[in-house]
Amino acid sequence: MSTMTSLSPSLPPSLRLAQIVGIMTSAFLSGGVLAVSYGFVPSMSQAPNTLLVREWKTTYSRGVAASPALAILSTLSYAWLSYSLSFTLNHHKAEVYALAAIATGSIVPFTLVFMKNVNGKLYKKVESSKHLDRLEEMNESKDKKGEHSHELLDWWAVLNFTRGLLPLTGASLGVYASFYMTS
Repeated sequence: MSTMTSLSPSLPPSLRLAQIVGIMTSAFLSGGVLAVSYGFVPSMSQAPNTLLVREWKTTYSRGVAASPALAILSTLSYAWLSYSLSFTLNHHKAEVYALAAIATGSIVPFTLVFMKNVNGKLYKKVESSKHLDRLEEMNESKDKKGEHSHELLDWWAVLNFTRGLLPLTGASLGVYASFYMTS
């Protein structure tokens, strides 16, 4: 049974700082992403489709402004820890930090590969709603099944929730390597 240890007191302060930064930024990123899927999307389910897509764009834009920097900072922190420990007796910790870096950093390719399509469709909805009042409904009667604003947002929320689990995995691995693994 593993017992919790302090933040690797034998490490230099720079590596302890990297542990803190890696764990905190990946946990913060995950919490923000998951909160959008769990909090924002359900609260908008009764909104008219025009308001829905505009609010999605605002929320998405805020995420785009902050998320990449958090993902990069966390990934670099874990990667530096992995590299710094890879030639020591802590090489098993280095492997776990490498996995944390991969898990956290994979949020970017996941977004580009799996969410590009639904993001594009939602952006088209935003563009087609620009001439309407925010409470006026867009005519989506000719849209295919799965292409209505609410359906697109529901699918986006599922993908976004999945995406939020990636930095959560990174944070969990970072905590494990920092507090539970022995040299």
